[in-house]
Amino acid sequence: MKIGNIENLKIGKLVDIGAYLYDENNNKVLLPKKQIPKGANVGDYVEVFIYKDSKNRLISTTKKPFLTVGNVAKLTVNDINDTGAFLNTGLERDLLLPYSEQTKKLNVKDKVDVLMYVDKSDRLCATMYLNNKEYNKKVKNKDIRTFEYEQNAEKVYKTIKIKFKGHLIYNDKNCTSVQVKDDFGISKNVFKKSIGKLLKDNKLKITEKGIFLY
Repeated sequence: MKIGNIENLKIGKLVDIGAYLYDENNNKVLLPKKQIPKGANVGDYVEVFIYKDSKNRLISTTKKPFLTVGNVAKLTVNDINDTGAFLNTGLERDLLLPYSEQTKKLNVKDKVDVLMYVDKSDRLCATMYLNNKEYNKKVKNKDIRTFEYEQNAEKVYKTIKIKFKGHLIYNDKNCTSVQVKDDFGISKNVFKKSIGKLLKDNKLKITEKGIFLY
């Protein structure tokens, strides 16, 4: 599981404080009790956002943030202190925009376009330098769309594996926009590019009967 991303994880254990979610590699993260979907049980899958709490511990939430790692969004400045500005992401914890990543002086309630990245200390941060930050090689700011397609490819792969048991009954050529939107929540164009990446990575095969995962 990756910090700053939305993951589809399996409930492995229910405890007093919440539920422990596990990925395919048996890595676990806590989902607080108030975030557990009503009626969810061990074995169910939950879509969550991965971040860190105030004590720097990995944690998850079912709330959807305004942006994820590698993506750009316009966020509101909630607070400013000696470290930098803190932006509203739609979650309980604000996102730090360090002074070194600001291109102009900011004030509380300002709205700014920022990109979310993971810094060298494995913390989620924001930058106003959207196109040419050298440190952000993981994100490749100069080609944000490519990164978005990579994220969507991972989402498409997991959905086919879990929701469709590894076999999708249509392929990227005979599907409809409505089918793709209902099944994956993305456009047909993004779906086709995601399938193309997965095909290039040898993670699936395409036939007239649909798409099969290896």
